Amino acid sequence: MRLGSLALVLALILGWSVTGSAAEKRIALDHPLVLTDADGKTVASDDFPGKWLLIYFGYTHCADQCPTAISAMVEALAEIGPAAAHIQPVFVTVDPERDRGPALRDFTAAFDKRLIGLTGSPEQIAAAAEALGIEYRKVLSGDEDYVIDHSSVLSLIGPDRHEAVTFAFAEPYMIAAKLVELLERGGVPLGNVNNMRAYR
Repeated sequence: MRLGSLALVLALILGWSVTGSAAEKRIALDHPLVLTDADGKTVASDDFPGKWLLIYFGYTHCADQCPTAISAMVEALAEIGPAAAHIQPVFVTVDPERDRGPALRDFTAAFDKRLIGLTGSPEQIAAAAEALGIEYRKVLSGDEDYVIDHSSVLSLIGPDRHEAVTFAFAEPYMIAAKLVELLERGGVPLGNVNNMRAYR
C-alpha cells in the first residue's frame, strides 16, 4: 500500500473514532415524555417500569432514512439476544398530521411486534423532541406534499428516567455493541449475547 493511501486510511479511521465518541450525548431529563399511542391513549415514559426506552423519531412517509434506521435498530435488538428483554423500542412520529391510528400501527408492526408507535399533539411531540435534543422541520416538496427533515439518532433512556443517552446510527452490530455497553454500565445482568461482536 502506498504511503499516501495508508495515511488516508489512518485519517479516516481516526476521524471515525473521534466522530463516534463525540456522537454520544448525555441529556438530563427533568420530566416524563408524554405522547399518545395509535388509539389516542395517553402514554408517558413512566408507563414502562423497569424498561430502558430505545427511541427513534421519524415519520411513516419517510422514503428511506427511517425504514433503514428502524430496521437497523430492530436488527441490533435481535443481535443482543436475551438482553433485549430489558429494552422497549419506541417510534415517535414527527408528522402527527398523517401518522395516527391504523397507519401508525401498521407501520411499526411491519418492522417488529415489540415496536410501539407514538404520536401526539404538535406541542407534545415538540416537547419530547426538545427534551432529547431532536431537531425536525417540515419542508414543502410540491403544491400540497411535504417531507420532514429530522435528526436520525437513537435515544436510550434508563429505567430511572433521569437521563438519556443519544447516539448516532451505525451498522446494526455497532448499535448492538453500544446498547450492551450502556446496559452493562447501568448494571443490567446481560446473560448471553448472540453476537459476540456486540459484546466486545
